[in-house]
Amino acid sequence: MLKPSFAVGTMIQHAHLGAGRIVGYEGEFYIIHFKGDVRNVPFSYQEIKALETSEDPQLKQLKLAVQEVLGDYGWADTNLEVGKRWIGGTLKMIPGREDTQAKEIPIEAFIKKIIGVREKLRVLEQKINNHPNLDSADKLELQGYITRSYGSLTTFNALFADKTSHFVGSGTDV
Repeated sequence: MLKPSFAVGTMIQHAHLGAGRIVGYEGEFYIIHFKGDVRNVPFSYQEIKALETSEDPQLKQLKLAVQEVLGDYGWADTNLEVGKRWIGGTLKMIPGREDTQAKEIPIEAFIKKIIGVREKLRVLEQKINNHPNLDSADKLELQGYITRSYGSLTTFNALFADKTSHFVGSGTDV
């Protein structure tokens, strides 16, 4: 009996049907949702390949937004992006004055806030790029502010498990 090469949820590229998502298995077939169509494709079919999430930026954006909302309501694991060494850790802010109390917060809560800032910057970036009333020079200027904001946040990259979650400023490549 053949086994599947791709996991449920994998975005694939079919040679003839285009992009789709594997939503299940039936016998030795993938059940794949394509735009407006659902097809059963045999595990043995050689002309499909997995797509990287980075190949579909809109899908990646949607996933991040859904993950944030579900995390806000406690319906999903919000620690998916947290580096393993930080899970269960505490961020302790110690003031410079002795008459002021220190503050401790769970690192996961802090990272969730940082991820929220990152997502809001991404939405802002999309809105700027798609704005019909901004000319190229204005878009470029505003994009520069966003890039510099990402650069200012690179200090927090050490908290993330995966480099794809990192902030990238103007002089850095991931």
